[in-house]
Parts: sequence; C-alpha cells; structure tokens
Amino acid sequence: MAKHYIQLSKILKKLLYDRRMNPSDLAREVNLPTPTVHRIVSGKSTRPYRSSLEPIANYFSLRVEQLLGEESLPVRIDKESALATENKIKIIPVIAWEEVHSLNEAKTNSTKKIAAIGNMSNDCFSLLMNDHSMEPLFPVKTILIFDPDRKPIDRSYILVKLENIKIPVFRQLLIDADYKYLKPLNPDLNTYKMRLLTEKDSIIACLQESRINHNLEDTNNKEVLSL
Repeated sequence: MAKHYIQLSKILKKLLYDRRMNPSDLAREVNLPTPTVHRIVSGKSTRPYRSSLEPIANYFSLRVEQLLGEESLPVRIDKESALATENKIKIIPVIAWEEVHSLNEAKTNSTKKIAAIGNMSNDCFSLLMNDHSMEPLFPVKTILIFDPDRKPIDRSYILVKLENIKIPVFRQLLIDADYKYLKPLNPDLNTYKMRLLTEKDSIIACLQESRINHNLEDTNNKEVLSL
C-alpha cells in the first residue's frame, strides 16, 4: 500500500505561518499551480509527486524528507515558530458575509489574511464592514476581527444570525435585566432599527478588534492585509 504523508500538511502550515504567507503566495514563489499547493497544504493531497515537493522544499531550504516529516526540521525553524508563539501573533482569515454560515470551510479556503497581536483565540475570523448601519464608529470597509470564544456582555459589539435572515448583522448588544437588544449606531438612517434579540436568534461572535482601512480600492485585491 502506498504511504500517505500525514505530517506534510502540518509542516507546511507551520512554515507558511512563520513566514506570514498563504498557499497562493507559495505557489507564485515556487512556480506551481495554485490548486496543487492548496491541496497539499490543506491535507487533501498526502501523496504528492516529488516534482511538486522539490521546489517547495528548496524554497524553505529543506530536504524533501524533512518536508514529509521523515526527518527532523532544522533548529532554526523551531526557534522562529517559538518566537511567533511568544509574541501571540495570529494570522486571521478574511471571509465574506455570506460565508459565515459555513465558517470552518470559509476560513480554510480564505485567500486574504490579517496579522494580529493580542489575546485572542485561534478561531478568530475577519469581515469587512458592508453597510452604513454602524457609522460613524465603523464606516464601510472597516476591518472587523471577531472572536467566537469571547463571551458577550452589555454594550459588546456582536455578530448575530437573525431568524430567517441568511446574512448575519453587526450590532451593539444592550442588556436590560432579562432582555437583550440589538442597536445600530447610525443616527441618520431610519432603515436600521433597534430590535429585541429573541431565542431564535443566535450570537456568532464578539468583536475583538477593528481597523479603518483608508485605502479602500486595495482592500479587495490584497491577499495579505498588514498589521
């Protein structure tokens, strides 16, 4: 039976993480088809051709056997990884609003990333503000970083799945005794109303961090968004 290299995906993800790269970046650097690299990194391809592995190994100054997990990685790589962990650097996927309903798949397939530093979980993801409901604090195209593991409290900013509405909404949470309300911030629009949060609605995540992007045209084109 042909051998499957289970460690390959894990090792490649570590190497990419340490260099703040994504699979598309690597594909361009080593002149391989992007789908090929994505399959290897995601673990869908556990027996890739050696002709695909050699340019990747060369790029990281490794032997193919080290890339496959049959030999130990150099000490320098472990030190680089430890430094990134110590600084709590997170590489966070940017997804589309309509993809939130399939969050795990969307994060895996994301080609845009954000680097962030702080105390946040590994489940964080990011969206770009898509309407005017939360202005002036959160203008359109504001980068919103959400943490599903963070517990919402009164006046938290949250991402919510409303009953019978496919696209989630971003609102401020107001808690008054046993009642919870969703509040838009924009005082100039009558389109967005405060509403009661019901048992049929569900809170997806809390806002961890926001960043205003002043170069709006570039936001849609970049695969990696800087700190």
